[in-house]
Amino acid sequence: MAGQLKPGRPRDAHLDAAIVHATVALLEERGYSDLSLAAVADRAGTTTAAIYRRWGSKSELVAGAVFRTDGDDVVADTGDLEADLATMVRWAVDKIYRPAALAAIAGLLSESRADRRERASDAASASRLVTERLERAKGTGELRSDVDTGVLTALIDGPVLHAALSGMTGIDDDWIAELVRVVLEGARPAPLARRRATSRHQTRTDATEVTHR
Repeated sequence: MAGQLKPGRPRDAHLDAAIVHATVALLEERGYSDLSLAAVADRAGTTTAAIYRRWGSKSELVAGAVFRTDGDDVVADTGDLEADLATMVRWAVDKIYRPAALAAIAGLLSESRADRRERASDAASASRLVTERLERAKGTGELRSDVDTGVLTALIDGPVLHAALSGMTGIDDDWIAELVRVVLEGARPAPLARRRATSRHQTRTDATEVTHR
């Protein structure tokens, strides 16, 4: 019948994982330029044809294996914004703070403009999901309504990328908690009591200025 398509053969999740693991391992061993799909297929116990059925190019495979922009570890949404931000930063650390990620970044930047544009589009799609999560936090009053959620999105993995590229050590739970605290400190609404105190102080200041005039 029209509109009813014959289902294809389901993907083998175990083979997907084997290809991803082989890609990450070979990136760490050889770097991006010396990584080939034939080597990945050999390490994963499959064929290059099986890889091409899943990923359209070497750059797509590497970006997907290392950064997982379409995975479950992109957006955390438990209703606790502070905890969710810490989780997302931790995921960024897991992805970026390893040799495979640095090799992938260097290699992907050397690809053609069209390839770089496609990978940038993948990253932008992941960023949009995070931005949507932060917009929901605005709706619940966890963030000020005037906060630029695009800037906050960049602050989730941007500092991690900077730390990795600069060779910084000591990325731990304390570092993540401090990053989240700094990010939220400037984005959360002021507590009601503090807003009232600020308002009263401003009123007294204005009155004093009028008296001295």
